[in-house]
Amino acid sequence: MKSCEIVLTELIDLFERDFTSDVLALTNIGKRISGNKDIMIQYIGNIPAVYTDCKFIYLPNKFKEDIKAAQGLVAHESGHIGYGSFELGLIKLIDVLAKKYKLPPLFIKNLINVVEDVRINGINDKKFPGFYRNLRELTIKMLPRIKSSIKSNNDILLYINLYMEEFEEFQKKPSLGMFNLSEKDWKGVLKVKKFLLKSLSPSASIISCDVLCNILKKYFPEEKSSSTQKKGNPNPNMKPNPNMNPHPHMNTINHMEINARNKKKKEKTDLDKISEKLIEKLKDTKINPEDLDDLEDPAEKLNPKANKSRKEKDRGQKKSKSKKKGNGEIDKESDKNNQSKDVKESDKQFKNSSQDDELDDLIKKKFNLDDLKKDLKPKKEGHTPINNERKKDNFLAEIRNLVKNADDAMKERLLILGGGKYFISSSKCERERKVINVKIESQKMCPDTMTYVQIKSNYQGIIKKMKLIFADLKNKAAVDTFQKKGRLNNKFVKAVTSDYQFKQCFTRKITKKELRLLLIVDISGSMKGVKIRAAKIAMVMLYEALEDLAKIRIVLFTGGYDALNILVKDFNEPLKLRYFDKFGCHSTSRQNLDGISIKHESEKLERNDLIIVVSDGQPSADGGYSLFDAIPDIHDVRKRFKMFAFSIDSQGEYLNKMYGKDWILTSSRNELELGNKMLKFCQIIVKEFYR
Repeated sequence: MKSCEIVLTELIDLFERDFTSDVLALTNIGKRISGNKDIMIQYIGNIPAVYTDCKFIYLPNKFKEDIKAAQGLVAHESGHIGYGSFELGLIKLIDVLAKKYKLPPLFIKNLINVVEDVRINGINDKKFPGFYRNLRELTIKMLPRIKSSIKSNNDILLYINLYMEEFEEFQKKPSLGMFNLSEKDWKGVLKVKKFLLKSLSPSASIISCDVLCNILKKYFPEEKSSSTQKKGNPNPNMKPNPNMNPHPHMNTINHMEINARNKKKKEKTDLDKISEKLIEKLKDTKINPEDLDDLEDPAEKLNPKANKSRKEKDRGQKKSKSKKKGNGEIDKESDKNNQSKDVKESDKQFKNSSQDDELDDLIKKKFNLDDLKKDLKPKKEGHTPINNERKKDNFLAEIRNLVKNADDAMKERLLILGGGKYFISSSKCERERKVINVKIESQKMCPDTMTYVQIKSNYQGIIKKMKLIFADLKNKAAVDTFQKKGRLNNKFVKAVTSDYQFKQCFTRKITKKELRLLLIVDISGSMKGVKIRAAKIAMVMLYEALEDLAKIRIVLFTGGYDALNILVKDFNEPLKLRYFDKFGCHSTSRQNLDGISIKHESEKLERNDLIIVVSDGQPSADGGYSLFDAIPDIHDVRKRFKMFAFSIDSQGEYLNKMYGKDWILTSSRNELELGNKMLKFCQIIVKEFYR
């Protein structure tokens, strides 16, 4: 049995080592592609989607054992960071397209996600084909289930995604209820696909989204019909708006939105600036699928052979031949010398005819033809088309220049990543933040009115009970009285010469294990009131219960631009009640720099010291200090010390990001809850420590 146990433990150790090395390898992939040297990989339960927030890449636990799939997913998500998905001007783009085409913002968000996924995979197919194949194999495994689930108009974006990714079963025009696309519109989607995969820059994604919105807008119900539905007249033919992702909050696109909102001017890259200019240009003018040809040719593309399968190349050759034949026929009919002019005129005629058809439909529905004819002014009819054409040509020329600039910026980005350099660096402030160490007696505080003595008397029953529990765990320094080798005990020398009993002649020095706790408490402005009282009660209860068993250091942290660490009690000091009674929020400093304060305190600790953090929310301070600034410091401390956090009234992903699974949620509704949970927790920790 023992040999079996040994083998099992060795297997477990081997698995843990392999898993650690796998995470390290995945992290290196993420760093290489994202250009962020601080990127981290985190596995979280059974989350429904893989996503990134530019600092972490989150994977479901099921991919722990499937390293190939994990490689493909990490390469894709880190591609979103490195290849400019976070530099799209997302919030502005959604707002502009929603107003311009009267489409639901959620649909546009998902459309952008689809287009960006195609673009990222297009780059990885060329730059990291092995990782791209791994991701493609994973998708192929899922295809039967995906195919069986695509039944309604809700899945049009997923269908377009698979079509642009060249999956064989999705290369024909879909028929999905309300989204039964016409041949003309399906050809428009093909043009978008070719344009996107040739440029592969964020600007190409922006233009592709604009054109796709222009194509798909006509398949949405009009506002009137939606309003009648709300009033209680349901239309059985109307279907809900397309929403590809059933869990939109678990999506990279949402973190792109947060990132865009928090981005400062100094942090904006060339891709950011070009995206903003392009979106501004697209505000009032629509781009048709036919206009994409004018944007493609003059611009030098990132990958001239980009993502074209043999079938697609063959299609391109056939289409180019048919175009040449078409141009020859136009030349014969028009009898003009210049071929390029004829092509432009035929294109304009085609656009005008398609626009006329759409206008006729709108006119029949909403206007009286006789009234319309009265309002028309024949003098301007001859000049407006020419003026409109000139404006359109100028507009396309400006867009073409922006696309070229974006392609150049994207080339430069890929060169940086190809050289193994990092273009994302942690945001540096104007000056380095420092930690100011002070003692509580020198500070102006806003103390909670409940004193140490009052807390002790009010909750003496709980304190006595916990003292009894901890008394059984006390580390008693018993003397080994039966040791025959060791240090001579002078008190029993006489015993050696008298009765020759050696039981108490020699003793050995026993090294006592010493429990040392650092209690570090957030006293930022958000802690004011019931939260600070709950923390104060918990500190008194814990100190009273562990007074004879552990050495305790109590520090309060807050700050502004710099961190302020306020010492209430050090390890070897007795607790002074008059100092403790000042426990409360600071009178002037009201923010919290968790990472800086905790890391600074950890540098004063010994190897086996434990850290308990009490806080109520995310780090936030002057100069843009945020959660993502705190995470690296806290992770560094967690590598060296056991750290546990108690969160008051605040829970969310940020706790996992900072403390992993080592956090406990408490409520301020019951001012004793924090103290009780902390005592129970310490009971387990102390048992484990003295085992």
